[in-house]
Amino acid sequence: MTRILSSLFYISSMRKTSEEFNSEIMIKNVWSLCKEEAVVDELPYWETINRYLEKLEPKNLQDVINCLCRRWLRSRVFEDMRIRGKYWQVIIDGTQLCSSRGELDGKSLHRIHNKGTGKEYQENYYYVLEAKLVLHPKILISIQTEFVDNEDGKEIEKQDCERKACWRLMEKLKKAFPRLPICLCGDSLYACEGFFKRCKRKNWKYILRYKEGSIPTIGTEYRKLKGIEKNYQERKRETGKEWHDYVTEIDYKGDKVNLAEYGEYQEQLSKKGKKKGRAEIIQKEFWFLTDLPVTRKNVADLTERGRMRWRIENEGFNAQKKHGYYLEHLYSRNYQALKNHYYLIQIGHMIGQFLEAWERIWKKVKQSLEQKHKRMMESMKELLLEKYKEEINQKIQIRFI
Repeated sequence: MTRILSSLFYISSMRKTSEEFNSEIMIKNVWSLCKEEAVVDELPYWETINRYLEKLEPKNLQDVINCLCRRWLRSRVFEDMRIRGKYWQVIIDGTQLCSSRGELDGKSLHRIHNKGTGKEYQENYYYVLEAKLVLHPKILISIQTEFVDNEDGKEIEKQDCERKACWRLMEKLKKAFPRLPICLCGDSLYACEGFFKRCKRKNWKYILRYKEGSIPTIGTEYRKLKGIEKNYQERKRETGKEWHDYVTEIDYKGDKVNLAEYGEYQEQLSKKGKKKGRAEIIQKEFWFLTDLPVTRKNVADLTERGRMRWRIENEGFNAQKKHGYYLEHLYSRNYQALKNHYYLIQIGHMIGQFLEAWERIWKKVKQSLEQKHKRMMESMKELLLEKYKEEINQKIQIRFI
């Protein structure tokens, strides 16, 4: 609980957590959140927490996250976010955790920079593949994690190690949620026969960002057929236009795949640099591979779902790295403890997203995101939760009546 609150309150290190939480009211509030009677009158120091996390099996925290996800899914609050009213969108992406030129755990990955020059050096780092469940436009929560370990000590190619990690992640996700209808979303790295076959065996659907370099034959076939099938549709905007196009049932090694295209063209005034104030043209184009049926009516929704993939990187990992959760910080030099820190950060971020999406209370406070999270910590240090629990319960009962 101490570690989860540390993430939620945007505390940059475990040492600082021990300093901030060392007050009588905070200690009582942590016991209250744990729903246990106070056994000691102090919270564990950061070194004690790290020693504990070195012994804890990471699978136990993954099980906790799976239980939380099941709770949200069964609540039926987020049914509107299902794709086509059936499939839950799960976005897959990988990210680098802490890195160092010094030695890390033996299972860390490494890459060589400036190879063959006098400035050559080795960077050691940890890498994780994450599956995020989309519950709301503002809520993407961890549902399954797969750490990429270096088993032979060699420099590993990103494409090879991330795909292998993806196969392992898919198996674990299916085992944890055997009956959950899933639509997997990811980048062009996963556009391959192995991914298509695995989704088919699991009765899952997929929407993948497509780049012509991944499977060139599909792109060639699409360009040939799109002029014949004539599915192109265009819509004008105030400063430009957007368009959709698609081709269905393109054959790839016995599998039928659909390719949908989204593009936009707009003119706007430049806001930066020497060209500030001048008109500039911005053009974007995205292609998506899917096995979901594509029609003129649903192609816009499908491409919008495909474009949500960037959110796990920009609003998921980016928030955890740069906006208070300090994901890249080396919390422990023990790899098992580091994994457990990662899982606890995911739980803290999950709680944080639900609070931030609660517009009735969140938007009334005219402060920055960091200031709001810091204010929560100050409240926890000054107000006894037990004192307000009965009052809050009465208000909840009145609302439901």
